[in-house]
Amino acid sequence: MDRRTEEVVVKKMVALVATVAVSVVLVSCSSSTSSDPDLDAWTREVRVITPDQVGNRQYEEITGLEEQQRIGTMGEDGAISTAENRLRRRAAELDADAVVIIACGRNVRPIEDDPFMSTEPMVVCHGVAIRWKNN
Repeated sequence: MDRRTEEVVVKKMVALVATVAVSVVLVSCSSSTSSDPDLDAWTREVRVITPDQVGNRQYEEITGLEEQQRIGTMGEDGAISTAENRLRRRAAELDADAVVIIACGRNVRPIEDDPFMSTEPMVVCHGVAIRWKNN
């Protein structure tokens, strides 16, 4: 094999190894972030509601939840929707029936409460994961 052919073979091998390495990284990343189909189904069942929508129904508070989302190009409504969807997902992980939204909007907590809060415009959503009581 002459020198030029050898260089071409080495370049092809390097390209092949790089392609395999990238593929392995992508597969491992996608499998580590893949969703549990049962959790996805339960997430769709969890409702995001206001305190008024609770009405007289009895419930058990599971825990308080908070999510933040940069406003960016999605706008404030889009950021709120994303934060609410994350709250819904976290509530589903806790086997909750609903998330009662306490406050959700642009920087709803004072910046002095969180000195590390981003200087980018953000929304913060506070809620409570609940489970309905069967009476």
